[in-house]
Amino acid sequence: MPRLLSMNRILQSIDRSLTFKQALWFVPVFLALHNIEEALTMPRWVMQNLPFIQSNLPFDIQVHFTPSQLLLSLGIATVVPIAVTMFCINGEKKSKRLFFLFVLQAIILINVFVPHIAVSLRILNYNPGVFTAVCFNLPFSLYLFRRAYREDYLARRENASLFLVAFFVYPPIAWTIHLAGEWIAKCF
Repeated sequence: MPRLLSMNRILQSIDRSLTFKQALWFVPVFLALHNIEEALTMPRWVMQNLPFIQSNLPFDIQVHFTPSQLLLSLGIATVVPIAVTMFCINGEKKSKRLFFLFVLQAIILINVFVPHIAVSLRILNYNPGVFTAVCFNLPFSLYLFRRAYREDYLARRENASLFLVAFFVYPPIAWTIHLAGEWIAKCF
């Protein structure tokens, strides 16, 4: 009987066959897969759940969602990490350039829990992106950080500052991407 393909086997194969710098290219690859899942499911889901979304925002603001705005925002959220990876990939061990790429992966890891797992637990149902967040982004994030520590690309003492930076820049980055998608959608 053929062995099933699992994320664990994929990560083991990556670990054996790719250098750490080559493995870093999976940061935008898995994020793109995640954004594709969201692009396929989010426009309809958001339109059906807009009152729930607006009533659960941590602040009182009217957020506008349209299918084109959502798709444009997801496009930005796919292209920018590719550019970040291209810029940061050649950084030396423990460099600021690589730290910037690790911040991106930390944001992706935070995104697994907030909003994806948190919303799924709150509504006891699927929400766009939760499948790839849990099945790809979570295990890859854990693998990447573990390997970064093991191969001395990231010092364990940087862990707190890394996730602190990610925690504070994630909301403004998400809102900027949302607003950029909204602005582009209005222009066309």
